[in-house]
Amino acid sequence: MSNLRLVVAGFATLIFMSIGCSNKESNSVHEVKENPSEAIAKQTPEEVEMRGIFKRSFEIHELDTNGKVYYVADPKQLLMKDSNKIGQDGYYKSFETCVVGVIGSEGGYGPTGKYEDEITISKICA
Repeated sequence: MSNLRLVVAGFATLIFMSIGCSNKESNSVHEVKENPSEAIAKQTPEEVEMRGIFKRSFEIHELDTNGKVYYVADPKQLLMKDSNKIGQDGYYKSFETCVVGVIGSEGGYGPTGKYEDEITISKICA
């Protein structure tokens, strides 16, 4: 008899827990969640075009533009290909360039974290 009561109590608890976790319709405008496609559109970073001097050496991968220095993330190695075209085949590079990319949030970038700003290159502009 006590086993039956225990099973019924467990079953009732399971039903009440599932009711509490079920989705309910919003009763208020304030409870309506943002459309997921709108949220994704807001999170998509905007690309910018920048001109400056690109420098690469030991622990340096930077773009100096208008007095502000950005750490350069170049996942497609576009700047390396561009430097080879102008005859800079060695490890150390320094040349003027125009890039299109996304600026990251402020933080410590680079191998030593010394850069406050970062740009991720997506293409080279003319």
